[in-house]
Amino acid sequence: MKTSFIKVVFFYWLFLAFGPTFSQVPNLEIKPLDSEKLKGKIEHDIVVAQDGSGHFRKIGEALDAIRVYLPKPLTVYIKPGIYKEKLVILGPVTNVTFVGDSPENTIITYDDYASKDNMGTFETYTLKVLGNSLTFKNLTIQNTAGNVGQAVALHAEGDRLVFENCRFLGNQDTMFASGENSRQLYKNCYIEGTTDYIFGSATALFENCVIHSKSDSYITAASTPEWVEYGYVFKDCKLTADPEVEKVYLGRPWRDFAKTVFVNTEMGAHIAPEGWHNWGREKAEQTVFYAEFGSFGPGGNKEQRVSWSHQLNAEQAKEYHIYEVFAGKTKTVDFYGNRWYGYKKDSSFNLEDAWKKDVKNFPQIKAIEIQSSELVAESKGLVYKKLGKRELKLDVFSPLNAESLRPGIVMVHGGGWKSGDKELQIPMAITLAEKGYVTAVVEYRLSPEAQYPAAIHDVKEAIRWLKVHADEFGIDTSQMVISGSSAGGQIATLVGMTNTWEYEGVTNLEATAEVQAIIDMDGVLAFHHPESAEGQVASEWLGGTYEQKPEVWDAASPLYLKSPVYKPILFINSQYPRFHAGRDELIQKLDTAEIYSEVHTFPDTPHPFWLYDPWFELTVKIMNLFFEEVFHK
Repeated sequence: MKTSFIKVVFFYWLFLAFGPTFSQVPNLEIKPLDSEKLKGKIEHDIVVAQDGSGHFRKIGEALDAIRVYLPKPLTVYIKPGIYKEKLVILGPVTNVTFVGDSPENTIITYDDYASKDNMGTFETYTLKVLGNSLTFKNLTIQNTAGNVGQAVALHAEGDRLVFENCRFLGNQDTMFASGENSRQLYKNCYIEGTTDYIFGSATALFENCVIHSKSDSYITAASTPEWVEYGYVFKDCKLTADPEVEKVYLGRPWRDFAKTVFVNTEMGAHIAPEGWHNWGREKAEQTVFYAEFGSFGPGGNKEQRVSWSHQLNAEQAKEYHIYEVFAGKTKTVDFYGNRWYGYKKDSSFNLEDAWKKDVKNFPQIKAIEIQSSELVAESKGLVYKKLGKRELKLDVFSPLNAESLRPGIVMVHGGGWKSGDKELQIPMAITLAEKGYVTAVVEYRLSPEAQYPAAIHDVKEAIRWLKVHADEFGIDTSQMVISGSSAGGQIATLVGMTNTWEYEGVTNLEATAEVQAIIDMDGVLAFHHPESAEGQVASEWLGGTYEQKPEVWDAASPLYLKSPVYKPILFINSQYPRFHAGRDELIQKLDTAEIYSEVHTFPDTPHPFWLYDPWFELTVKIMNLFFEEVFHK
């Protein structure tokens, strides 16, 4: 049985820094520092090295020196060595990344155990983590007490914790992943132990981890509170064991309402056919949620599992996506507005796949590919915004030998707010540059990386950046246009029609994001509307369904803006009404305000018509005529 403990929960809304690998350590000025004199004052990157080549010889000395509530993230680089230290990272220590050289040679170790001086389970830790927004990479954290009962290696209760490429070594109670409001991510880690070696109340996601049993016993002992939606989730993991191990249970409930789920996990023959154990409490069978989806390997036989466990179907398994697991009741964003647990770029919307899909219904179409022009100067990969180590870039295409300043067009790609790439806009950008415009295709943060309004802030910053650098590209900043297609059309219209603080974002550039005209190609104008069919992808970007966040859905809809700044708008649409939901009502408002607008609808077209002949050239022609009307060329 586990001894009682006090749950320590801290709520600090700060950034989680994803630090570099040890091989990327910058050229820091290394001078040994006096941790006593500098206690709680350091706010720059630190190197720890046992041989004296760093700022400190001990990790504990570095922890003592770090300023609490840091104004910006920092990294502690730990050089190879065996650090026998008992460490506590207190709650006020946040926004720090701890990077070792490798888990094989950068080891934090101690050997306390529960019966030693009667200290109890929760004082046996090697490393206790109470701070929030912390990342640990390339480290081993171990308890070497041996088979002497409870002996914790990692005691983690902070929120927004990431452990990547780490090893956790011990026997009974190796890892205490706890805290009822704690969210913890373990990526590509190795965890070993004997009994209940992953236990506690946290919401913890284990991705691509090896979970190794050293004796016949139990892997998990969750104590998930009743009001917490997720407990322990294992995805794409591998369960292994020592050769002599024959019967291991996936979990048993330390407390009623325990939640543990395995998704697409390879299970060795050591996993007991029944899978789960009730710890001798039949009541727990009615309250716990133990489930699996896609278990495979010798131990993944779902037919023999206990009747009170669950086998998820494919639809239910989707609820264990990282976005859902870590949504919680607190923010999912870091210091820079990105998801604190990172993201994987979604490449599902691209020209090749779009053409393969659309050519089935429109066999005459031809995908427009990128072709450079002798009449156009190209400036690619220009960084317009930095978010920590993250750089957002744009490409600029300028007409050669222009005799005067030219109108500027900022172009925003589509892809359902979650996918796509600025390269999709390059063919049109080059063609328009040949006609005398300065065009820029813009990268912005998609929903897997950062939710609304991050993309709006990014595109507005790109406009400001282009204005600041207008002389370099020959842009007439009094003739700026924003153009977008599909999701990019919605973004472009919202960017063009807003100027209040919630849409602008933080900037140091001395320029406005104002434009003089807007082009919307099949971008919705109202998310919640009789013609709209926006659902899951919109919810991912807007942070919830309309029922959950109606105010956000309306704030992101140009039609429903409380303080719109009307500008001339060109609407170019396909045959599908869902992609111009709210257009007609918005045109009525434009007419009332005596603002010019045009509508061109292509019958019998796929949604992304601008990517294909025979509509590409016609789209460019319509845009050119609109510019002439608006700018009186």
